[in-house]
Amino acid sequence: MAAKTICQGQTLENLPAEALDGAEFRDCTFAACRWQGARVSGAAFVDCRFVRCQLSGVVFSFCQMRDAVMENCAFRGIAWGGLTGRSAVVQPFAALENCSFQYCDFSGLALAGFDFSACQFRECVFDDCALAGADFSGAALGRTAFTRCDLQKADFRRAEGYAIDPAANKLKGARFCFPDVVALLEGTGIKIE
Repeated sequence: MAAKTICQGQTLENLPAEALDGAEFRDCTFAACRWQGARVSGAAFVDCRFVRCQLSGVVFSFCQMRDAVMENCAFRGIAWGGLTGRSAVVQPFAALENCSFQYCDFSGLALAGFDFSACQFRECVFDDCALAGADFSGAALGRTAFTRCDLQKADFRRAEGYAIDPAANKLKGARFCFPDVVALLEGTGIKIE
């Protein structure tokens, strides 16, 4: 059995996805990496930073990401819940700044109080997530669906494009703005004139 590669405190620019398998990265910065359609197995990303990276259709199996900071990145078709390992406490993100997410799945994540306000989402899924107090204010949420989520005291002011079923989520104390709040009534059959 080969020894596990451990990389600590390095800046890794344009690193190919093939170099990730079975490796452990601690306090590393990934810059301008473009991983597309890759299968990554057995990798760990602990306290890493991703800057100007593009990940599309990457499948992570038996991988873990903890407290990553993402800046100016684009993600497409990523299942983030699979990067938490067996722990419901460990979460993949510490901060997201100016990132875009398309067709991503955030199911099962516990990101209470997390700041999503500087990000764009398109056709993403938040299912069974703990998002109480999360900040989505001003976020573009183009057809992003929230189901079975705790959104109590979450901030959706100036956010647009969300799909939230009030009957399928906890919304007590959540904040919304008119006219976008009208979207909450879409599935009820109520006619608004």
